[in-house]
Amino acid sequence: MSGACQEAVHSTIEIRHTRSDRIDAVVTNRLLGLPIFLGLMYLVFYLTFTIGEPPMGWIESLFGWLGETVGSWWPEGSESLTKSLLVDGIIGGVGGVIVFLPNILLLFLAIAILEDSGYMARAAFIMDRVMHKIGLHGKSFIPMLIGFGCSVPAIMATRTLENRRDRLTTMLVTPLMSCGARLPIYALIMPAFFPQAWRGPMLWIIYVIGILLAVLSAKLLRSTIFKGESVPFVMELPPYRMPTIKGVLIHMWDRGWLYLKKAGTVILGISILLWAMTTFPGLPDSETARFENERQTIQAGKLLDEEQKERLVAIDNLEAEEGLRYSIAGRIGRVMEPVIKPMGFDWKIGTALIGALAAKEVFVAQMGIVHSLGKADEGSESLRDTLKKTYSPLIGFCIMLFCLISAPCMATIAVTARESASWKWALLQLGGLTSMAYMLTVIVYQVGSLILMK
Repeated sequence: MSGACQEAVHSTIEIRHTRSDRIDAVVTNRLLGLPIFLGLMYLVFYLTFTIGEPPMGWIESLFGWLGETVGSWWPEGSESLTKSLLVDGIIGGVGGVIVFLPNILLLFLAIAILEDSGYMARAAFIMDRVMHKIGLHGKSFIPMLIGFGCSVPAIMATRTLENRRDRLTTMLVTPLMSCGARLPIYALIMPAFFPQAWRGPMLWIIYVIGILLAVLSAKLLRSTIFKGESVPFVMELPPYRMPTIKGVLIHMWDRGWLYLKKAGTVILGISILLWAMTTFPGLPDSETARFENERQTIQAGKLLDEEQKERLVAIDNLEAEEGLRYSIAGRIGRVMEPVIKPMGFDWKIGTALIGALAAKEVFVAQMGIVHSLGKADEGSESLRDTLKKTYSPLIGFCIMLFCLISAPCMATIAVTARESASWKWALLQLGGLTSMAYMLTVIVYQVGSLILMK
């Protein structure tokens, strides 16, 4: 083909040396191309998450205000199931997903600019040599890179891949890139178990493990399920052009609207299901009465106001823990305990992992509840102290490892089903990643335990 083109096509030196050619001489240069690409990607992520942080805070505050407003329709302290469904299940569940909308819109705005300007074709060309070694081509690198921010827009970004085998492979392995939702888990575990000097290296190790597993998984998938010759990477490098505002905004909104539709349908349904699993069947009447009697006893006593408040908070936390223990999720966690024990996990960690199906960062709050500490976040010193007393650093590392590899959040699963046009691939992603996480975590814990025993 090259020879035929050379014989049939004649161009003068003046035509070849166009403005696009001069730019390409720099941006696709063997030495400069990759640093320029990585620099642009860093800029995209920096702007996306820096500019996106304020509107994310506004959305979070809006849903917080909405939850408080709806909650105020009932008397203070009310345990109405309708209130819990609306505030915790619907508003909390959907709000926890919609809060990422600014990041998604900004990320796709940046991608649309790079695509419409003609640079994205050059980026795929630059990365093709590296990605070809694992059976993919350069375009797959973009979604995998986006996965470090959030798996949902990363999977949606696989639309740029024309070949279905490449697209499905990229979709299935992208969640192994450690997304931002996992950071609260790392921020809780690392200070609890590792000294300051080890925290940076440990975070680096976790990220590298995810990258290596994604590479190996992609290679395995392309050698088995998606076996076939790699599609030759033939791409016309379009001339550089100035993106139009209308075109960029249309591309951005189309992708953002699909995410919103998922938040209002599939994600809403899964949020309600997970709420039901952590709420029902609830405490037996005898247990509820016992906690209420303890409250009345404290309030009737002659304790100081601050002491009363601390005791009442402790009672509320214990009741929340018992309620979670009796819930469907808690019972599943206790049934799971013999299965997850080889990883070093107990029923409390298992129950928190079930809650984390809604969103990875929910794991932190669930750990606070099951340890009778109420609602907690990654900065909770009391939760870190409790974890340090209850578990070993090896178990702490295993928690991070399992959360890195295991089933992604419900939004990712729903988007995978939508983008692949089949729940079969979403369930393969769910089951495959969870199985891999289980096997590797068991190996790490058991080998680690043997080494520590010597």
